[in-house]
Amino acid sequence: MFGFGPLPPRMENASGDPFRSDINALRAVSVVAVVGYHFQIPGFAGGFVGVDVFLVITGYLMTRKVLTDLALGRFSFRDFSIMRMRRIYPALAVMTASSVVAGWFVTLPREYMKHLLQALSALTFVSNFAFDSDNGYFAMAAQTKPLLHTWSLSVEWQFYIWMPLVVSLIWRFASGSTPKINKVIIVLQAVAVLSLAWCLWETHSDAMGSSFFSLRARAWEPLAGGLIAAVEIRRRSQGVSQIPWLETGIVATVGWALVAVCIVYPLPESRWPGALTVVPILGAAMIVGARQGTAEASLLGMSAIQRLGDWSYSIYLWHWPIWVFALGWLSLRGYGVDATQKMLMVLASVALSIVSYRYVEQPIRTRRDFWTPRRLLMSSGAMFVLLLGFIALAFLTNGFPNRLPDHLLPAELARRTNTPRDECFRNANSTKKAAENYCSFGSAEVAGKPSVMLWGDSFANQYLEPISSAALANGIHGLIATQSACRPFLDDPVRNSADQQPCRDFNRRTLDFMLNRTEPSIVVVGGNWGNALEVSSLADRLLSSGKTVVLIMPLLNIGFDVPQRWIENQVRAGGAISEWRLDADSGLTMSSFRAELAQRLHKHRDNMRLLTVDPQSVVCEQNQCYLVRNGQPNFRDTAHISNVNAIQYKGLFDTAFRSALHTGTKADKQLD
Repeated sequence: MFGFGPLPPRMENASGDPFRSDINALRAVSVVAVVGYHFQIPGFAGGFVGVDVFLVITGYLMTRKVLTDLALGRFSFRDFSIMRMRRIYPALAVMTASSVVAGWFVTLPREYMKHLLQALSALTFVSNFAFDSDNGYFAMAAQTKPLLHTWSLSVEWQFYIWMPLVVSLIWRFASGSTPKINKVIIVLQAVAVLSLAWCLWETHSDAMGSSFFSLRARAWEPLAGGLIAAVEIRRRSQGVSQIPWLETGIVATVGWALVAVCIVYPLPESRWPGALTVVPILGAAMIVGARQGTAEASLLGMSAIQRLGDWSYSIYLWHWPIWVFALGWLSLRGYGVDATQKMLMVLASVALSIVSYRYVEQPIRTRRDFWTPRRLLMSSGAMFVLLLGFIALAFLTNGFPNRLPDHLLPAELARRTNTPRDECFRNANSTKKAAENYCSFGSAEVAGKPSVMLWGDSFANQYLEPISSAALANGIHGLIATQSACRPFLDDPVRNSADQQPCRDFNRRTLDFMLNRTEPSIVVVGGNWGNALEVSSLADRLLSSGKTVVLIMPLLNIGFDVPQRWIENQVRAGGAISEWRLDADSGLTMSSFRAELAQRLHKHRDNMRLLTVDPQSVVCEQNQCYLVRNGQPNFRDTAHISNVNAIQYKGLFDTAFRSALHTGTKADKQLD
């Protein structure tokens, strides 16, 4: 989705190759594709493949550089790293610093602190890890992260570390009759195959999508280009000038066609990288391997295309923060984004890239008499230390809250997205921080006393505070069985085939745990359901096993970020808005789903073991529902309740637990 490195100079390289205008044109196409995709311009539905295309280019160029220097006996890991740093770091540092300054004026304190930490990770080339850890269900939307695109630069830099080390070690210590270049090719092929296999496995088994940010899952992409470079060097060492079947216009044309189709076609980004990623990688590899259009007089050498290729790194660096900050500014003032505004953003991205290219990239690249390695390292280190100091101040002041009016701070507090008992809340891969299988809440566990299990997804876990308080007040011991994006359901091989396997496994384990025990005798279930039959089937199964079921009804279907919209409304109003209500129409209250669910559960109308908790009774009254009341938002995002005032639902669960205990006592007396 994101990623571009700097351009090679327009000169012959150490291997005698002329400047590759076809590669520079491929860079231009790649960055145009990424910008078109991010700016949501028609015709670029799969534009995120521009990153994958670039990884082939960077793998080709850097592997060729390393192998050529090794063959000439002049490779130095220090010199290679300085070369990469000279090309990448200065422009990245300027863009990062600019985003920190811009964020001061438009970002809420907690988000600003996150932004500062992401800036630090970008400048240390570990932002792929940072954004991977912030990639869960409650992570902020991509459009709120001005430095999200730097994750791919981190992946590139990590490739620049291990590839030269591995290749140089093989080259140095290889022995025997087999040429060193052949051994390098064998190792690179093995690593590429392992990386691709890991990528395909992770795509299907990792519900968190971590492979998107992982060099381990993407190493095969730059290695596709690296192997082309290695084969070319071996071929030349054998005195072979070219490969007739590869270096043809037909191969290049097919490669360009594959890349173009991938850019236009709406590929499944949620499963990227994966099996389909082979297509743009193959296309890019065919273009690079065909070596067509090396002359600047060719079509690919047109000035406009080559200029875009020259500016591609800076265009990439600047376009995403421009998009993020422009969206925030427009949204704050109640404007949408139309074609004119998108065009202005494109022009701004190109204009800033030209400035960056001319006054940052080029001087540092060409004026090596002034920008010596020592000065480059010292200036980069100084900027890093300044940022580190600024981050320390931000943490001491909790994000400089005095920057903003006081009436906006409650919205910032509500947007703190840590779910209750986060250490006990399983992620989409069904793992959690807490060691015990099911965390406890409420009273201490006592043999023979009723206990409760909370089962569901984030829409159940969000009520953990009022549930825990109510359980404690009624002397009930509780267990937590909640998992991100995993509503409770009876697993069916056909009906649930589209659900993530970790979720299906978790639901089966949880149901087996409850059915094989007398306790917990009370099951509180809640989830982001959309199928009334699914809910009623689950209730039927639990009730038939003798459990008391406390069913949490759905709250509201809002459809927009409540704290963010509240902020925007207050900014436009020029002051605080302490109350915000919406008409309780059928769409907001999900009346159709509720009616169908009530109809399916009607058969249990006389069953005292089925209890319902309706949170709408707390936030809605007189045909209106409160999004904000008494200066506090009831929601922290588009659907989940705010942690700040979650305790207002305690009364509902207290009543449900008292009824459940009373029902259980009556049942025990009947058995006696």
